[in-house]
Amino acid sequence: MKSIEKHPMLKNRNQFMKNTIIINIGDELLSGHTVNTNASFISLKLYDSGILTSETRVIPDTKEALLKVLEETVDVFSSIIISGGLGPTHDDKTKGILCEFFSSELKFNDEIWKNIERLFSNRNIKFSDINKEQALFPHNAKPIKNIYGTAPGIHYSINNSEIFALPGVPTEMKAMVTNYIIPFLSRSNENSIVFKDINTYNIPESNLYEILSSDKNFPYDTEIAFLPKGYGVTVRIKAMGTDEKQLTDKVDKVINIIAEKIPENIIGYDIVDPAEKVFELLLKRKLKISFAESCTGGLVAKKITDISGSSKVFEESLVTYSNDSKFKQLSVNPITLSQNGAVSYETVDEMLDGLLAVTDADVVCAISGIAGPDGGTPDKPVGTIYIGTALRENNKRIVKLHSTFGNRTAIRERSANKLFIQVIELLTK
Repeated sequence: MKSIEKHPMLKNRNQFMKNTIIINIGDELLSGHTVNTNASFISLKLYDSGILTSETRVIPDTKEALLKVLEETVDVFSSIIISGGLGPTHDDKTKGILCEFFSSELKFNDEIWKNIERLFSNRNIKFSDINKEQALFPHNAKPIKNIYGTAPGIHYSINNSEIFALPGVPTEMKAMVTNYIIPFLSRSNENSIVFKDINTYNIPESNLYEILSSDKNFPYDTEIAFLPKGYGVTVRIKAMGTDEKQLTDKVDKVINIIAEKIPENIIGYDIVDPAEKVFELLLKRKLKISFAESCTGGLVAKKITDISGSSKVFEESLVTYSNDSKFKQLSVNPITLSQNGAVSYETVDEMLDGLLAVTDADVVCAISGIAGPDGGTPDKPVGTIYIGTALRENNKRIVKLHSTFGNRTAIRERSANKLFIQVIELLTK
């Protein structure tokens, strides 16, 4: 390992310290067979704690790659978080490579072994000799308890770097980040990051930027990002510093300025998942919702039932995929279908009427569209979606044409989210 004085990247030590790098190990990540969700989770948890991720890297499952990245990052980054390569199988090499790099001697750790015994006993699994090897731990590192698995995380404190090595299994990694790494790093972190989101709709990103940036004070001594979400654009206002109240006041002031400029285009604030926001609104007003789905084929119902407690707000979903099912289950007039097609304002409007007749729900929603890749026409290309929402108590109804893009999966996902955004509009505007 290079010393801090000789490291070629340290021309200005303060430039690099207090920076964090995430290193993910795995051939499956590089091949594209596994999506790297670990990096996004770790970055978000750090961000929420006022810690910015400076860099992420993905490296193959080789000794040479890990030794190289350790050589390049130790004493350069104040925090190094490694995910992957810890476990009971032959391809879990990280512990051995770390021992070589940091001149560690492996010693049997009684606490680690007790945790392994407890896990195996609870799961009625027999021990094997290979499991005892997992209780061998580097003498100059601290173990990070693994509450879901047998391989502990590893924490080295070397010179100016804190190095954390975690299993790649998401459930195990997430627990270690949440329970150990974030509390540890937060103790020495003086910075706070305050950010809030304004969720907009019915306005393109370019138009939104043009309106806001026309103000000479933009971005108002904050960082402002435009995040397209498929169903709309989220404007994120962020400020970083040491006085959290001052930062919050600054961000709130900017939110009020933006809200005055685009009042008709704001659907909400800090909406992470439109389905969860709909759930909150329905729960608060003690309303029930039902869906009639065509192109989404049950995806809308899945999104609402993925939420714990959804039985308090969700009545039912009818998947009326064919024209025949729209007629049989929702009484859509065959003439309407013949003259206008299944993907039309008229059909979705009648789907709402039929759903109101067959359900006791307070809010009803209908969706029909062309998800592709086939089925599009010049008049109704792939991505054409009609969404209808209605509120029983006051007969308020919204039926809209939406245009979306992407492959079949992306179109269905965006369409489901657009439906939930339209429900928010129905219940709040």
